[in-house]
Amino acid sequence: MKRFLTAGVACLAMTGATQALAQEAPAVEAAKPMLQPRDWSATLVEDATALHAVMIDSHPGTHDPLNPQFRARLDQGLATALERAKTTTDAGGWWWALRAYVASFEDGHVQISMTQRDFGFPTRWPGFLTVYRGADQVVANRDDADAAAPPLGARLIDCDGVNAATLSEQRIGQFRGRWFLEAIKTRFGDWMFLNAENPWQTEMKACRFEADGATRTYALDWRATPDDLSDRRTKLMPSARPDFALKHFDDGGFWISTPSFNSDPNGDIHPKLTALIADMKTKQDALRAAPYVVLDLRGNGGGSSHWSQLMAQVLWGDDWMTAHPEPAIESVDWRASDGNIAEISAFLDKLRATNGQPELIAWAENAVNGMKAAQAAGQVYWRSTNDEDPADAAPPPPAPQLMAGRVYVLTDASCGSACLDAVDLWKTVGAVQVGRETSADTVYMEIREPVLPSGLAQIAVPMKVYRGRARGNNEPQRPQYVIEGDMTDDAALLASIRRLQPH
Repeated sequence: MKRFLTAGVACLAMTGATQALAQEAPAVEAAKPMLQPRDWSATLVEDATALHAVMIDSHPGTHDPLNPQFRARLDQGLATALERAKTTTDAGGWWWALRAYVASFEDGHVQISMTQRDFGFPTRWPGFLTVYRGADQVVANRDDADAAAPPLGARLIDCDGVNAATLSEQRIGQFRGRWFLEAIKTRFGDWMFLNAENPWQTEMKACRFEADGATRTYALDWRATPDDLSDRRTKLMPSARPDFALKHFDDGGFWISTPSFNSDPNGDIHPKLTALIADMKTKQDALRAAPYVVLDLRGNGGGSSHWSQLMAQVLWGDDWMTAHPEPAIESVDWRASDGNIAEISAFLDKLRATNGQPELIAWAENAVNGMKAAQAAGQVYWRSTNDEDPADAAPPPPAPQLMAGRVYVLTDASCGSACLDAVDLWKTVGAVQVGRETSADTVYMEIREPVLPSGLAQIAVPMKVYRGRARGNNEPQRPQYVIEGDMTDDAALLASIRRLQPH
């Protein structure tokens, strides 16, 4: 039986970092494309229509019998964008209408980003920011000179008569999607009291907060955000992206950091992962004898599941993995379109030119040939199936446990796509998840990134769909041991994990 790969052809990180940073950056000179005179209404019509067409042509959900609502959602998103185009007059109206369209798919693999990476909309705030603390929005940063702002720690009740939960869905969830996930609320909760030239949301006039048992109404004075907004936001929700590393501690434990599984053979991540795997193989005996090994996935938004399989083989060995198989994915349906075939073909050319991993080359060849054959036969999908029926397979023989100590997989809210595949695999063979709840993904995978007609934005479009995956649609991985506090504090995290060790 084979394990299906997620190769991470485009490897779009699911943190939304590109979009968020772009919206906070200072405005650039008028020579930049985003600031050129343009009919923004016509641009929105053109780009939204093209987005719809690409999804119809290449997204596997368009013809998915298990997702009959997909086409209606796709069409409704276009209708909403075209209605908004009637009153769109500026870049903000174009951008946020497209963001809402993309968010409506509730899929972290359907994303949008600006091609002008250094562009940013001016932002406004009422002198304070809130973030999620559990289920509540609380004031976590404020203008110290503003005596009229609510105090730190005050809990939001409602604004202009709309309760906090509904308000967050309208102001943030509508433009981010998947607002039901803890990871999305963690990453974007501070947008409740931020506005970046979004005409599809209003600036609230008055809000009620509760602090020290008393409720008070605050009139909001919206104005330009301070120059240090980015620093303020970073302190509110620090995100970790450690270097690739294999560290050995005095107590015999190991810490292995993999902040990405990007598989682009021409990128700078590929050689780092290759070197890390080689280092693990060299230290295999010590890793297996260690009292604990931490597999650090902080900051990892995905890429190729190939890497996590190689890491598991080094630690647990093929026999143990065979004896503890993951619930099998029944099959993969690839949407057989010209664009998808061209994307995987280009990836295959890169692999061949750089003498890439033979397994990845075989995977890409199989996908290209399969999609071409399906297309020639007039079929919507090419189906890649398991080599054998699990029901007919003989039970695997018992295997020795080669890991003497515990293996911990450390996760945060950024973990999605192939990072989730790693958590699935490592937990199946015995790792213990610690840290924070992950993000989640749908069963639509393997993205490509076409540019919209305006040239100002590109979208991410999945090319295949898993059938029979054990982890459900938009289902996160939840840690057995939650670690509170600063997820960027390596020393504190190590101390917390050491306290979990059996004595």
